[in-house]
Amino acid sequence: MAHILKKVKRFYKVFILLTDLLIILGSYVLVFFVRYGTLPEFNFTPFLNASPYILIAAMIYLDMFKVMSFYRKGPYDVLKSIGSMVALLGITTIAVTYMLQGFSFPRLILLITPVIQFILLGAFNIALLYWRRHLLDEKKIMIITAEQNHKGIIKKIEQFIKRDKVEKKLILDISKQKIIMRRLKEMDEIFISADVPAEFKAEIIRRCMGGKQVIYVVPHLFEISLINAQIMQLDDMPAFMVGKLGLTVEQSFVKRIEDIVVSLIMIILTSPLMLIVSVLIKLTSKGPVFFRQERLTKDNKCFNLIKFRTMRVDAEDLTGPVLSEANDPRVTKIGRFLRKTRIDELPQFFNVLKGDMSVVGPRPERPFFVEQFIHDIPEYEHRFSVKAGITGYAQIFGNYGTSPEDKLRYDLLYIRNYSLLLDIKLILQTVRVIFTPGSTYKKEDAKSAGKTLDPLKQEHVRKSAI
Repeated sequence: MAHILKKVKRFYKVFILLTDLLIILGSYVLVFFVRYGTLPEFNFTPFLNASPYILIAAMIYLDMFKVMSFYRKGPYDVLKSIGSMVALLGITTIAVTYMLQGFSFPRLILLITPVIQFILLGAFNIALLYWRRHLLDEKKIMIITAEQNHKGIIKKIEQFIKRDKVEKKLILDISKQKIIMRRLKEMDEIFISADVPAEFKAEIIRRCMGGKQVIYVVPHLFEISLINAQIMQLDDMPAFMVGKLGLTVEQSFVKRIEDIVVSLIMIILTSPLMLIVSVLIKLTSKGPVFFRQERLTKDNKCFNLIKFRTMRVDAEDLTGPVLSEANDPRVTKIGRFLRKTRIDELPQFFNVLKGDMSVVGPRPERPFFVEQFIHDIPEYEHRFSVKAGITGYAQIFGNYGTSPEDKLRYDLLYIRNYSLLLDIKLILQTVRVIFTPGSTYKKEDAKSAGKTLDPLKQEHVRKSAI
């Protein structure tokens, strides 16, 4: 039955988008009928005036929260995306009607409609999810790894495929090359870890080119440098020209304008919230409101990062520098909320305005940790070819348990793919992350996230402090 999906693939997303938009606007009309039994002109006209803006916002939010994407999603994921989308759309609708001075728009309609939208969109999209699952065939999956201890990557892949109907799953290391090559053609999906030798990886891809297989390759750090490489001609021979990492002068200028505009807007919009948070921190724990810490940015330059204080003042007196964890006992009660909602990051817009950071870029790290990361992963120093940022690929798609090497992959991907449009997209995705419960921490990563770095180096730091 999978051939049915192929025939409608070109049209079903358009169908889903139009149906979702019809449900969103139709929910308002439905609630008007339930409330008034008709469409009173005095109350309905403000809705008609606001409807173009509601439609535009709905299309943005449907894409932002991936409502129309069912790829490897469960019912809970679908409802979570819809819930976040209708909540933000409801807030946007209130703001739009206020700006358009639609004061005759009934407040009860504004409050009830998101609930109706959630129920109707949820029912429609859950039905589509099960319909899609019913049509999909079972998959044959092969995982190829060269790592001695490959439990970590296997766990991540199994989490990725957990909602698929799997007929067969093979986990093979590169010592089983003959078996791998013999079974390649019968597989539907092939996962290749970063440590598989380049020659063997190339042979696997060559044999699968043009076939039915979907190949997932975890890139080695050097392979990321080939992204967006310029095609050159050496006489009659094609070649890739791999440019240096970093932004051009023009890109840096545009990015600086972007940083100034966004930081000024955010500081103005969130100043009342920052004032309230400052008072709450003062009332609930001893110590200063703001927390300043030395971090590294472009060209390994040090600067003082500003955040709202979320930990006790003596948090590292006994331990020295320690990576944060999901249920860190050093975090205050108000600090836990600030971290979960990322409100503690708001003062960093002053760092952006000053020029120490960008809105989008690699997360700024402490010199203590950077020293060890570079020792373990020499390519880590390449992330300092751009300014550190408040948000970015690693901040959105990673979490406190993501390994430094995987975070580095995200950072290098961002630098290689940089554009103003990408920055705007990542800023919008950050809004989605903030509105998505549980996005900052993952319980299964809590244990690994709290591991400290080299104990001998920590001891050195404690002795130096004394």
